[in-house]
Amino acid sequence: MAKKSNITTVFFGLDGVIVDTDAYYDNFWNAVAEKAELKIDNFASVVKGMTINAVIELYFTILSREEKQLIRDACSEMEQSINYSEIIVPGVIDYIKYLKEQNYKLGLVTSSSTSKVGTALNQLHISRMFDTIITADSIKKGKPDPMGYVLAQTNLGVDNTECAVFEDAFTGIKAATYAFMRVIGVSTSLPSDFLKDYTYGVIKDFSDLDTLKELLS
Repeated sequence: MAKKSNITTVFFGLDGVIVDTDAYYDNFWNAVAEKAELKIDNFASVVKGMTINAVIELYFTILSREEKQLIRDACSEMEQSINYSEIIVPGVIDYIKYLKEQNYKLGLVTSSSTSKVGTALNQLHISRMFDTIITADSIKKGKPDPMGYVLAQTNLGVDNTECAVFEDAFTGIKAATYAFMRVIGVSTSLPSDFLKDYTYGVIKDFSDLDTLKELLS
């Protein structure tokens, strides 16, 4: 039977979609916020999905240039210390390989730095799976701005109606929605009941291939 779907392209976020790094970033950003005496409850949840530069310029504007760089350096050190192969979202690697075999175009759109992305993808042995990779260093405006997804779409020469996006954070969901793409929520960071109101469908992970096929149909 011929595919009913016009979806030809699938985009993935990285954190919370391919690897479950929530605990690392929660501890990091909440500690930074506490040290800076920010009066924001669960600061990590507020900045989830944002680029580090956006976080620093929005919430730490009064810090000196040197202090801001210390935050960047500490974050980079934390990211490079993670064993990403131990925190893979179930089923995602096999699903990426499946999509590749089915001739879908694949892209990675993330708020992470190029160096962090390189480390993670090399550990997972999927560096060559993606036809385009957009990192925080590729764009001037990060999520929830749609720039990353629009750039990925442009790089692959496809229409937004051909694109499906897997995202876990609300900033990423908004970015893909603003790019007028089909958004599928991954409930690693936010509950399914919340995500279902803002997405085409919701999955807890990538272990159910039949459900994944339906979401692209």
